[in-house]
Amino acid sequence: MIFKFSVFILILTSQANAKNFIVGGQDLKPTDPIQASTVGLFDPSPDGKWGALCTGTLIRRDIAVTAAHCLDGGGAKASLIFGPDLHSKTATHREVEAVAINPKYKTHAGKGMDQGDIALVKFKGGLPKGFKTVPTVSSDSDIRKGGKVTLAGYGISNSQTKEGAGKLRRADVRISNNRPKKSEMILDQSHGRGACHGDSGGPAYLKRGNKISLAGVTNRGYPSTAPDDCAHKVVYTKLPAYRSWIQKSEKKLEETKLSKSKVLSRNLKRVPHKHAHVTRTKSIRMKRA
Repeated sequence: MIFKFSVFILILTSQANAKNFIVGGQDLKPTDPIQASTVGLFDPSPDGKWGALCTGTLIRRDIAVTAAHCLDGGGAKASLIFGPDLHSKTATHREVEAVAINPKYKTHAGKGMDQGDIALVKFKGGLPKGFKTVPTVSSDSDIRKGGKVTLAGYGISNSQTKEGAGKLRRADVRISNNRPKKSEMILDQSHGRGACHGDSGGPAYLKRGNKISLAGVTNRGYPSTAPDDCAHKVVYTKLPAYRSWIQKSEKKLEETKLSKSKVLSRNLKRVPHKHAHVTRTKSIRMKRA
């Protein structure tokens, strides 16, 4: 399913024993609120034949949150894709016009915990019909060790064959450590389900009755010494830790009037990581709104 599970023009392979995860994941029903707030993020290669696939979550009518490492290339030609199957002719495409990357990522990427791996993308055209935003978890106290979260993403469904990317799936996992340091949490996906390549930037939702709220964003596999098989643990960036930055960045993005993509935090440091949950995929072609 989801892992630093993005597709960043390099394919992150998985060799170990694998089951069908999101990896272990389930397809979503059309009425599932997760389907209405989870989107794909595609950043094409310069020649347009390949691209990096990630996942994002809608938090405003024209803004989605994702992982910073999904935009290491700057996001100049990136687009958001709406629909349960990104390869479907009915999927809708929205051009990204600006991105905001947390400044901590520039100095902490690839270095221990609390890497600041979070970003916002502003897109043109507004929400397609049937999609809506989701509230974010405001208090770290709501994220508890042993608690259940629901992951969602467009990543591969088999970590051995690397197949299945582009279709939205979900899986429930438990929080292994809610506070290894300040701004990240570790989830247990050792039971045959969890995040994998292509799920980077995707959501970890908390459910209260029929309502969902966004608790975290997919970052990377854990520990760094584990096999790259999406079958151990995974690190998620916690939304409450970046609440102030998100609010300030949303305001800056809304004030941005652009004719082409702009990055609000520049000079990014590209840090390849074998456990990044990005996945390489063929160019995704679909109708524009």
